[in-house]
Amino acid sequence: MNKSRYIKLYNWFENHKGAKKLLETAYKFLPFVFILALPVILVIKGLQGIDREFISLLVVFPCVFLGITVMRRLIKRERPYIKYNAPSVIPKNSKSYSFPSRHTASAFIIAMGGYTVCLYFGIFLTVLALTLAVTRILAGVHYISDIVFAIFFSVLFGAVFFFII
Repeated sequence: MNKSRYIKLYNWFENHKGAKKLLETAYKFLPFVFILALPVILVIKGLQGIDREFISLLVVFPCVFLGITVMRRLIKRERPYIKYNAPSVIPKNSKSYSFPSRHTASAFIIAMGGYTVCLYFGIFLTVLALTLAVTRILAGVHYISDIVFAIFFSVLFGAVFFFII
C-alpha cells in the first residue's frame, strides 16, 4: 500500500459511513472471539487428557505471541497511517509497530489450535482469522506484508508443533 492508495481507502470509508461502522465493529469484536476461543480450546483438550498435544497448546500460543512481539520491536516498521502522516481509518491510540501483525498471528495460531479440537471448529476460526486479517489492512494499521508474514509464521509454527512433532 502506498500513500495514494491509503488516502483513497481512508476517503472511501469516510464517504461510506455504514461500511466504516461495519469495519469498526469487526475490527473491535473479532479479537475478542479469539480471546474466548483460546480457553475453550485449552479446556476441551485438557478434559480429553493432559498429553503431548495439550502441552503443545500451552507452549505454542505464548511462543508465537512473544516471537511476533520481539520481531516487531526489532524491525520497528511504522504503521501506514503514521508513515503517510495521515489519519487512521479507525482511530488508534497506540503508536506500536506494524510488522508483523500480532492480532493476525495470534488469531491464526489459535485457529490452528482449533483444528486439534475439531475440523469444523478450526475451519470456523480460520475464516474468522482471515476476516480479522482483512480488517487490519482496511483499517490502515497494517500493510499486506504484515498480514501475510503473520499468517505464514503462525501456520508454519502451528503445523510443526501441532501436526508434525
